[in-house]
Amino acid sequence: MADSRRYAQYLLGKVFHSFINRLSSFSGVLLLCFLITYFFSPEGLDHNQRFVFFLLLFSVGLWFTEAIPPFAVGILILVFLVYFLGSDVMGSDAVDVSPYINTWSSPVIWLLLGGFFLATGLRKCQMDTAILRWVLSKVGSRPSWVLFGLMMLSLLGSMIMSNTATTAMVLAAVVPLCRNLGPEEPFSKAILLGVPTAAAVGGMGTIIGTPSNAIAVGVLNTTGEDVSFGMWMIYGMVPAILLTLLTWRFLLIRYRSKYSKIEISASITEEEIDVAPDREAKRITIATLLLTIILWITTPLHGFHVAAIAAIPLVALTASGVVNAEDLQRMPWDTLMLVSGGLALGLSMQKTGLAELFVANLEGIPLALIPMLILLCFVTMAMSNIMSNTAASTIIVPLAILLLPLQAELAAVSIALSASSALLLPVSTPPNALAYATGMLQQKDFRATGLLIGIVGPAMAIAWVYLVRYLLF
Repeated sequence: MADSRRYAQYLLGKVFHSFINRLSSFSGVLLLCFLITYFFSPEGLDHNQRFVFFLLLFSVGLWFTEAIPPFAVGILILVFLVYFLGSDVMGSDAVDVSPYINTWSSPVIWLLLGGFFLATGLRKCQMDTAILRWVLSKVGSRPSWVLFGLMMLSLLGSMIMSNTATTAMVLAAVVPLCRNLGPEEPFSKAILLGVPTAAAVGGMGTIIGTPSNAIAVGVLNTTGEDVSFGMWMIYGMVPAILLTLLTWRFLLIRYRSKYSKIEISASITEEEIDVAPDREAKRITIATLLLTIILWITTPLHGFHVAAIAAIPLVALTASGVVNAEDLQRMPWDTLMLVSGGLALGLSMQKTGLAELFVANLEGIPLALIPMLILLCFVTMAMSNIMSNTAASTIIVPLAILLLPLQAELAAVSIALSASSALLLPVSTPPNALAYATGMLQQKDFRATGLLIGIVGPAMAIAWVYLVRYLLF
């Protein structure tokens, strides 16, 4: 009884300590942002611009310190805009806040939601694990090809599923293999670093691959420009594949295996699902997946908007019963909240004229197009290492579009791709965090790969997008 009482007191103390830390961080960020807004804000701001300037600082501070969950910051942004800009409570003129609320129904939200439904259908029908087993059975036993197969699967999977879900699926299968190889085997580290890296950069490949891409498309839509699903694949696939291949070669050189053959049969997922997937559900999911992707890629031919096409998996998978109410509850709604809040923050900066004011101050920097783009992309990559890449894109993309209005698409796409290059720390991206959580990696293990992708990634993104936009098309 005494032991259980002490353990209960320990848990209570741990929860209380965590709450105090979060409360202290929140209060500190709030006070600091208030002082900066009151004493150091740019001159000439009106009431609404001052409110949005404070909101920008406050959001960045909360994303940086993680005083509250990232999705909660998205909700706070919407509430703040509705309360302070939608009323005269603080002495400012009330404005129409419906554009900020309507970010919940943005085409970007529907596009991401369609991706969530497809990923859920694949998981329910066990197609994800079936594909993983098939890949592992085909790559052979040479260490280089085992790593290649796992990284390519992670790359392709993260273009449709979230990179977090993809990493979790692949790691669940290969962690037993890594444990069997032992902590002294360098190839274990190669696998545990290669899988999250491929999943993270694989998100570059499609609009639904990562919220950063959706943010860029959403901001471009507000300026009257549109990037089709197929066009984004042209922009993102090449950097994603090249970065994955570069990482593959780098890991093979840095972590040479002691074995000439790797026995992979033991790595095929420890947890067997007792109930076999329904064949009819499997056929429906495959047909829905193929139809949706084909229509997304061929958007310029038929003219249907990608958000409208995203309704196909929503209707087909729910009407057929493949996705049920319980599945809906487990979907990452927090990501949609974060994206909606991010879109609203960027939109408020544009509508109040705050972004134009920032741009006016930046225009004095004597940098040409490419140097300015390099600066913005590397700043985005650096910020994404310490905060959500969605949040970093939310802040930088609107500013870049106003700063480089004649190259808006070039800037937005390059910055979104650069956000996926942040892999320096275990907390830089959820795939890294999952790999770190295995207990077989130390924080320093991420540095070499993180530096490689962090330097090459933004440079490759800028070069390829510029080449496609101005030389090939």
